[in-house]
Amino acid sequence: MAVKISGGDKLKAALEKLSQKVRSGATLQAGYLEGATYPDGTPVAQVAAWDEFGTKTAPPRPFMRNTVAAYSGQWGATLGAALKQTDYDAKKSLNVVGMVIEGQIRDEISALNEPANAPLTNLLKDRFPMGGYTKDDFLQAVHDLENGATAPEGKPLVWSGRLRQDVSHEVKDGFDGN
Repeated sequence: MAVKISGGDKLKAALEKLSQKVRSGATLQAGYLEGATYPDGTPVAQVAAWDEFGTKTAPPRPFMRNTVAAYSGQWGATLGAALKQTDYDAKKSLNVVGMVIEGQIRDEISALNEPANAPLTNLLKDRFPMGGYTKDDFLQAVHDLENGATAPEGKPLVWSGRLRQDVSHEVKDGFDGN
């Protein structure tokens, strides 16, 4: 049985209009953008990588990977809803998704409790709540720790607040081929 469909001019026009809105596309980057630094000039992205993957002296605290694992399955639906809300404006929609992802990364930073900080880290956080200690301060803290100094247990990933506050996103025109 053959089905005959007539008309379609309105559908064709609507699809063409939609195509024009999303044709140029856009790219979303979320996390730590170039230019975000600590007062001493250390890039926040570098500190985030040290925290995420660990160093010789610190275990990994994978807040970014946790964010992707917990939320990435929702990002497509969030984008779909944002496209409808913005009349299919790709840049505006990705901006909405970027703000959502920022919040999710911040939530993961706040939620992460393990692995706990080392006693030396706790002592430094207690003495220098905004960071900014010197090599001599560090050596003094090591000495004091060896002589029985203690400090309250601090929260992993939370020190000056810079790591959490500098989570950001950026929407750029066009498609990123990477």
